[in-house]
Amino acid sequence: MPPLALASLLQQALPWLSPDGRAAIGTLICWNGRVGSAQALGERLGLRTRYQLGRLLRCEGLPPYEELAGWICVLHWLLRIEREPGVSLRSLARQAGMSTENSYRLVRRITGQRWKDLRVAGSREVIRWFVRRTTPARLPHAYAATRRAQPSPALAPTVVDQASSDRPYRMALPGAPYGIAVRDRDLAYITRTEAAAIACLDLQTGRLVGSIALGCGPSCVVFDPTGARAYVSVHYHDEIAIIDAERHLPIGAFHVPGDPVPLALSSRGQTLFVSTNEDRLFALNAGSGRIIGSLQLPATSHHLALHPAGDRLYVATRAGGTVLEIDTTRLRVQRTFELGGWPQGLVIAPDGATLYAANEQHGLDVVTLGNGRQGRLPIAGGAVSLALSPDGFLYTGLVHAGTVSVIAAAQLRLCSSIATGGRPRQIAFDARNRVLIVNEGGWVDVLPSGMHRIPSADQREAPAPALRSAS
Repeated sequence: MPPLALASLLQQALPWLSPDGRAAIGTLICWNGRVGSAQALGERLGLRTRYQLGRLLRCEGLPPYEELAGWICVLHWLLRIEREPGVSLRSLARQAGMSTENSYRLVRRITGQRWKDLRVAGSREVIRWFVRRTTPARLPHAYAATRRAQPSPALAPTVVDQASSDRPYRMALPGAPYGIAVRDRDLAYITRTEAAAIACLDLQTGRLVGSIALGCGPSCVVFDPTGARAYVSVHYHDEIAIIDAERHLPIGAFHVPGDPVPLALSSRGQTLFVSTNEDRLFALNAGSGRIIGSLQLPATSHHLALHPAGDRLYVATRAGGTVLEIDTTRLRVQRTFELGGWPQGLVIAPDGATLYAANEQHGLDVVTLGNGRQGRLPIAGGAVSLALSPDGFLYTGLVHAGTVSVIAAAQLRLCSSIATGGRPRQIAFDARNRVLIVNEGGWVDVLPSGMHRIPSADQREAPAPALRSAS
């Protein structure tokens, strides 16, 4: 998530920006202005070329890419030093992979002033300098509307291949895949956070067969109980996209304050829960998008889990070191579980008696919900995602180790470790009990039930064909 202070300051200073303009700013802020290239930023926005990005920035009244990235970098440095007086520009430049001399040159080239002059002026005055380099757009939504009007491809006809359920395989999927939702036996949606799209995976054939174009930063996805509709948090557009899961087309969006990530849908599909980087939990009417309640959180949440009874929602606060138990009817905190570390992915046992929480700092936390008693299974490597298989095994993705740990939930015993490489993100299971591991490194691993090993390269099936473009 982008640093909230700088994102908020620039949104206030540039109120005319369209969702695409805000997304461009938000993405650069998230990477402290060092996103890599104009082409890389364009891809995150769902654009094909850097020329399209240039046109978008002109329509938004923003400076060209190189200058805009420079301003974001300089403003990030200035705000960081104001917040942490002991930090020097030399150390910040080193973190950005830049020499001290080049950092001073960047400040002078972008602002026309020396670094010590910026320190005297302060961040709010320097933001005013930046605003003078912008031009309020007369038609801020024209370009975005034209780009999004392009149709997305429908799913290709499915040819059933039952043999694919018996063999593990890996599918290449560029664009930093992150979230996954499975619909019964036939379909999975996978978010591509750096490609502004969702990939459509045919579970019968094991092939990627289409792509749905969305806004910048699609993160989490859930299907409604009928499987006919899906909801996707679109991080940098401050919205939840609605997908027709029969035609595989976006059909609308719900706006929320702040950048949304985790989603949870009530068992009847009537209420949608989402948290944003404004440290707030929202409950929305899943039909109309109307906000029916909200709750201030002690810290930003990246993971939610609904109790099987439907009356309680569990919210991991990561930096807050807690998991909150929320009454879903009144949206009030009932209990707070002080776990320490950074609580992340959450799972509730099917009988509703036990809460499992992946903890990025120390492994797996276990809470007996009846009496609040806590236990812990130490696992190194940064446990973030967490999923429970139909046969009672917990799978947790260790993003720093590039592995997935498999744990017998009943005995709380570590059974095996799957060496995926990359950065394993969300994990799901299909109707055949196959495990699907989404990897931010650019692929998806599919393993049959009981297989806790990634095959060597010469044992893998041929990669699936490339995704058809959504534009």
